[in-house]
Amino acid sequence: MEALDAWPGSPAFFTGPYVEPSLELGMPPAWGAPPFAASLVGETVAGVLGEIDLAATPAAVRLARSYIRELVAECLGAAPDVLDDLELLTSEIVTNSVQHARPRRDGTVMLSVLHTGHTVRVEVTDGGPRSQHRHDEDDVLPVTGRGLLLVESIALDHGHFRDTVGSATYWFEVAVGEVRTG
Repeated sequence: MEALDAWPGSPAFFTGPYVEPSLELGMPPAWGAPPFAASLVGETVAGVLGEIDLAATPAAVRLARSYIRELVAECLGAAPDVLDDLELLTSEIVTNSVQHARPRRDGTVMLSVLHTGHTVRVEVTDGGPRSQHRHDEDDVLPVTGRGLLLVESIALDHGHFRDTVGSATYWFEVAVGEVRTG
């Protein structure tokens, strides 16, 4: 790139490390971290920690797990057991959205991470249910539905809601306890 090709007032070359973009619509976790994340460490700040759109494919689950773990660790310095719970429950609700719901109009599901003071709230928004699922009452060991049991047993609170255009948001909250100082 020629120096004259750069926008006025912008650096001609990017000096940061190059990260290969993913074929998924999501970004590597370092790209999705808010620019103020470093200033949050050691402070109890409520608000959105990050949002990421992920292609509504099975690979979204892996990306969501990495994103939630790195984001909450960097911003809040949460304990490893809290990060494990967040990662597991995020995996479960993203899996549910990818397998049982329609994607949003752009083919994605959106993962939002909020800090509410003493909890982290994770929301996954998709295009709403594909159809009503019929459960066989005679099935002693159902193949599906165990993920929501995990959410019910581990999360402090959980739920879902729909907006007027049919999108559905599933959410849960996990206590983060004391955040790291310094």
